[in-house]
Amino acid sequence: MPEHTRNFAPYVSVVVAARNDNHGGNMLGRMQAFIDSWIAQATRYSLTSEIIVVEWNPPAGQPKLIDALRCPADTSLCQIRFIQVPREVHQRFPNSTGIPLHQMIAKNAGIRRARGQFVIATNLDIIFSAAMMQFLAQHRLEAGVMYRMDRHDVANELPASGGVDELLAFCESHVLRVFAREAGFTLDAGGLPVAAGNDIFAPAAGLRLGTGWHQIERSDFDAYRWMDPEAELLFQRPRNAAPRLMMDLEAGPSAGSDPVTLEVAGTSGAVLATATLRGRAMVRLHLPPEISSGRLLLRVRGQGLPLLRDLRVLHLRVLGLAWEDAPEWMQGTTVPSETNGPSEPVIRVLSTGERQIQFAVRPGLGAALRKFEIDVRDAAGNVVFHAADQATGSAHVITLNLDFGLSGASQASSAWLLETVRAKPSQDWPASYHALNPLAHKIRRTAYLHTHACGDFTLLARDDWFALRGYPEFPIWPMHLDAMFCYAAFHAGIREEILRDPMRIYHIEHLAAAGWTPEGETARSARLAAKGVSEMQYSEFTKWVNLMRKFDAPIIFTLGNWGLAEVEFTEVEFTEASA
Repeated sequence: MPEHTRNFAPYVSVVVAARNDNHGGNMLGRMQAFIDSWIAQATRYSLTSEIIVVEWNPPAGQPKLIDALRCPADTSLCQIRFIQVPREVHQRFPNSTGIPLHQMIAKNAGIRRARGQFVIATNLDIIFSAAMMQFLAQHRLEAGVMYRMDRHDVANELPASGGVDELLAFCESHVLRVFAREAGFTLDAGGLPVAAGNDIFAPAAGLRLGTGWHQIERSDFDAYRWMDPEAELLFQRPRNAAPRLMMDLEAGPSAGSDPVTLEVAGTSGAVLATATLRGRAMVRLHLPPEISSGRLLLRVRGQGLPLLRDLRVLHLRVLGLAWEDAPEWMQGTTVPSETNGPSEPVIRVLSTGERQIQFAVRPGLGAALRKFEIDVRDAAGNVVFHAADQATGSAHVITLNLDFGLSGASQASSAWLLETVRAKPSQDWPASYHALNPLAHKIRRTAYLHTHACGDFTLLARDDWFALRGYPEFPIWPMHLDAMFCYAAFHAGIREEILRDPMRIYHIEHLAAAGWTPEGETARSARLAAKGVSEMQYSEFTKWVNLMRKFDAPIIFTLGNWGLAEVEFTEVEFTEASA
C-alpha cells in the first residue's frame, strides 16, 4: 500500500459494495456518475474524503471494477480505494450461489477498514446534492448522531456528457418519487405527492398533502391516511366553498385511553386553533373568510404508545377532508348592468375600490323605489347588521364605505376555530391488527425511525459504527437488515437526525427486480423464490425491534471479528496510473 495512502486523513469515508455484473442495468454508467459527481464536488468544496469500493466476488470473465471505470483527473482531496473480496471468501457463506453479493457483510468490510472520522454507508448509484456536499464540508457532524435523509429517485437517462452541474440539474428536474420516513410517494410536476385514487378528499377539493402523511390505506368500509406528529396540508378553496373544512378524524391506538390533541398552525408555526379528540369525530375547521389559499400544519399529540405488529406510532387517522358548500347568497351571481325589459330595474356598478363600493339603482318604467333594506352577514350566514328606511325618487346612488384596520394577534386568530360537530366511539383497537404492545405502558422510549431506503444513506461517526459492530451479517437477502441497524443505534443512545431539503440524495433508477422499487416488487419476490433465497419478513423484524424497545438496549448480532476483520484483502488505490 502506498505510503501517502496510509497518511491520508479523510473527514468522511463513503462505503459502497459492488461487482461488475451489470446489476440493475447500465451499472458502470451509474457508478461512474456517482464517482465523478462526488470527486468534482469534494474538490469544489474542499472536502477531504475517501470512497471505499468493496468489490465482492468478482464475476469470472469480467474486468475488475478498477479497470472498467474511468479515474477522475483530480483525486487529491478524495482517494478511491478498491478492496477486493475474492470468490473463495464469498463461498464461505450460505446462499453463495443464490446471492452473489452479500451487501451488508461487504459494507461491513468497508466500514471496518474506513479511515474517516465519519462513515457514510451508501450504494453505487447515489448522487449527492450540492447542498449535501457543502454541509459535509462544513465539518458540523457530531458523534452520537445517526444522520438519515429522504431518497429521491430519478430517471436513469443520464446526460451523455457534461459536468457535475448538468448532472445535478438533471436529477433535480427528473425526480420520479421520494422515499420519506412515512412511505414512498410518486411526485407530480410541482414536487408534491400524487393523490391516490379515491383518496381522503375529492379531486376538485383544491387540497394537496405535503410532508407527514402516510400512504392511503383501506379497510372494508373506509379509506384513510395516518398522520405523523406534524403533517402539511396545502389548500386552494374553490369559489363555491365556504371557509369551513370538515375533517373526519379518528384517534389511533397509540393514544391509549387518553384523548389526542390536534393543533392547526400557520406557516410561522403559531397555533391558530386547537381541539381534543376521543374516538371518531367530525371536526369543523373555521378559516377566516378572506383566506382562500395557503399552507397549514396539522399537529397531533398523544401518549405515543408502541404497537405490537406495526412499528409506527399511530395517534390520528384522517378518513375524509371536504369543504362545506357556501350558502347560495355567498356563491355570487352576476347582476346585469342593463336589463332586457323596460319594466325591470337597472342596477349599474359605478366604482369599486379598496375601501368603497358604489352602484346606482334606477326603478323600471312606471315604478318607484319605496323602501330599501341592508343586511350584512358573516360567513355562516348570520345577520350582523341590518338597516331599513323609506326611499323616494326615481334613481339612487348607494355608497358603501369600508374601514379596514389592523387587529391584534389574539383578534386575528379568533377567526380560526376547531369545533367537534359529532362524535362516536372509535373502533376496537385492542382487537385489531393495530393492537398495543402488551408492555406498551412500561416501554420507556418509542420511536418510529426513518428507515425507508436507509441502505442508500446512513451516516455515523466511525467510532459509533465500531461500537455497534456494523450491520447484522445474516447471509440472506438483505431486506430489513439495514433498518435493524438503525434501531440498534437508537437504542444504544444514538440520536436520529433527518437532514432536510435542500440536502438530498438522488438514486438513479435501475431495472425492475434489481432492487426494491414499488413497480419491481413482484418480480423481485419471484426471482428470490425461484432461487430458494430467504429474506427477513416484516413480522420477524418487528419482533427484534420490540425486544430492543422492551429493554431499551441494542441487539448486536456480530462478534468482534465483524467485517471480516481477520482477512487480509488485496487493496488498490484508484489513480490515473492504475486506471
